[in-house]
Amino acid sequence: MWTFRAMNTDVAVAAPDLGDDAERELATAVGDLFARTERRFSRFLPDSELAALNRAGGPVDVSADLLELLMRARRHAAATEGVFEPAVGAALCASGYDRSFAPGALDREEAAATATAASIALVDIDATRSRVARPPHVQIDLGGFLKGLTADRAASLAPGAVMVDAGGDAVLRGAPAGEEGWTVDVEDPRDAARTLGSIEVRDGAVATSAANRRRWRRGAREMHHLIDPRTRAPAETDLLQATVIAPTAELADVMAKVAFVLGSERGGHELARRGLSAVLVRRDGAVRTVGDVELRHA
Repeated sequence: MWTFRAMNTDVAVAAPDLGDDAERELATAVGDLFARTERRFSRFLPDSELAALNRAGGPVDVSADLLELLMRARRHAAATEGVFEPAVGAALCASGYDRSFAPGALDREEAAATATAASIALVDIDATRSRVARPPHVQIDLGGFLKGLTADRAASLAPGAVMVDAGGDAVLRGAPAGEEGWTVDVEDPRDAARTLGSIEVRDGAVATSAANRRRWRRGAREMHHLIDPRTRAPAETDLLQATVIAPTAELADVMAKVAFVLGSERGGHELARRGLSAVLVRRDGAVRTVGDVELRHA
């Protein structure tokens, strides 16, 4: 297994059907893909194409790649009735997440501000001319959705069984020799050193949304990065963690956020309606499974 740092997270690549040299070449190609994607579409890098769009005072021409990302993100927003919302950049900044995360780096004494309501539906996307115009208050953040999509694209570079895990957004194709699938540990959100159990995934993807990793303080309030678009503030929910199994890491990431924001009942219903599986951890310690998934307890 090969690991590297990208998109402010640890990325792991394993391809058990390949020899050491071929696996290393694959990991290098995956690393290059993540690096290129981050350089182009991070909201934190001032010379990225996304940052340029977020600064633009009027319509701008965008690349075919950014146009595709915006169209994908808009479709996810429409399908989830805005619970997944890529236009939360201003809300993230108002909450204090205005730079790349590091422990303590976002802590400030002043209280968080409140952002104006925003939606990607307000962005004018002219797909024919590859031209985009956004209202001044709309700031786009592609975040974990982009990380999941990049993991999907990275896994497609491998000829056989492969695991690409980008900070919990994992694509798991085939299986290691002698195994039915890949074993994925479900972390205890109350204690990162413990696991609640494990699940087995083959030819699918997993993503987890939780508020325990990226936290900071604004004034007396603890903040986290999972914004509820309806309040433009960190989501207040009965869930500590949502782990979703889906056909792609892109969809798993989107729906893990949706489940977390909606909470265990509405979120679980929405996942079941879509035929997706999940492990949901509530604040009271109860663990709920949705769909066809077995949590093997540690």
